[in-house]
Amino acid sequence: MENSRRKIAMPAERDDAPSQAAGTLVDARAAIERLGIKMQTLYAYVSRGWIRVVPAVGGKGNLYYVEDLEALGARGRTRSTTGAGGERMIRWGGNAVMQTSITAIGPDGPRYRGKSAADLVRAHRSFEDCTELLWNGILPDAPVVWQPARPGAGFQALADGITQVAARNQSRRLLSVAVEAYAASLGRNPELTLGAPTLAARQLTQAMAAATGLLAAKPAFGLHDAPRSIAGVLADNLGIKATPAQLRILDAALILSADNELAPATFAARIAASAGADLFSCVTTALGAFEGMLTGLGCEQAEVALAQAKTADAYLDHLKGLLSRKSPVPGYGHPLYPEGDPRATLLLELAREIGPAGARGKTALKCVDRAHEELGLKPNLPMALAVLCAVLATPAGAPGALMSVGRAAGWVAHALEQRLAGFLVRPRARYIGPS
Repeated sequence: MENSRRKIAMPAERDDAPSQAAGTLVDARAAIERLGIKMQTLYAYVSRGWIRVVPAVGGKGNLYYVEDLEALGARGRTRSTTGAGGERMIRWGGNAVMQTSITAIGPDGPRYRGKSAADLVRAHRSFEDCTELLWNGILPDAPVVWQPARPGAGFQALADGITQVAARNQSRRLLSVAVEAYAASLGRNPELTLGAPTLAARQLTQAMAAATGLLAAKPAFGLHDAPRSIAGVLADNLGIKATPAQLRILDAALILSADNELAPATFAARIAASAGADLFSCVTTALGAFEGMLTGLGCEQAEVALAQAKTADAYLDHLKGLLSRKSPVPGYGHPLYPEGDPRATLLLELAREIGPAGARGKTALKCVDRAHEELGLKPNLPMALAVLCAVLATPAGAPGALMSVGRAAGWVAHALEQRLAGFLVRPRARYIGPS
């Protein structure tokens, strides 16, 4: 019995090991100074699972997650200002850190269930393989083929109605409406109608991929009757020649977009799941929050900036104007990747390989290269998607749509994990209005 118990790593009495992953891990001395506690109290916090601990390089002492220390510090401040019944952060009975076994962020980019997203791309894995890893925790031995989606009665009428408003809407709203239309055709309980959450997740992803046809000059929203990969559906809808190289880079874009830990839209999906929403509603909730400069809106603005600049010089002048006004520069920088977004680096490498690019693609590649060389700006994933779509000559709105379809895999994974966690994500508010 003793050997079967989980052993808890305790802090060393003296830990002079250097910090690993600066800004994320600190040694024991720094941990107790941050919290204003004794070493014995740090022992207790580790044993209760409130602070995660990892061995330091060389095996001398342990290191502790700063985010866990900050969460405990926030809880301590809360108790001192609001009493025993005070506010709780993030969830009922919880703290500011949510545990997950889905994605970890490191200097090399996201790792899904312990497997590097970049390695999945380099191994020519399909997006469907990635979804199985995220949803079920297992990377398939053989390529996964999804059966065609089968919407319910009345779906085509809803789809035809959506095409009438497609030209007046941005991609995230169109994808959201498409998912809800698909769910509505299945009835009040779409997951029960389809028989299993994973089947529902596959079909809502297929509905999103099909909805990218709404971005075309002649909007169309139709589902394939025969098995077709998500990359293949996107190629058909976005006017991309479905060669092996093109399909591979579409899979790469989707895999690199699939998850990036608890981004706001992902957190929104978890909140919806904790309240009992079905997977379709969790995804549309996330799409509604996918409006940040590092996600859907960033894709859109990076795409527009590239499209409006006829030359690299004009593009640089535009960026210099933004920098001089201290305005956000769409498509560059990411706080999780201060040394540069490795997802963007990999995707831009692949974009250069698939050529030959047309004039639009060549200009986009030149723009991002010169922005890095002359202004020191580091492209992020939204910029890489915008450049890729320029190289592939896709319709306007495609970068945000690609990122949304890919990120749906992560939203589903987090929604399923939140269901298993079994608690309501519900922060408390501190009232500051008139008494």
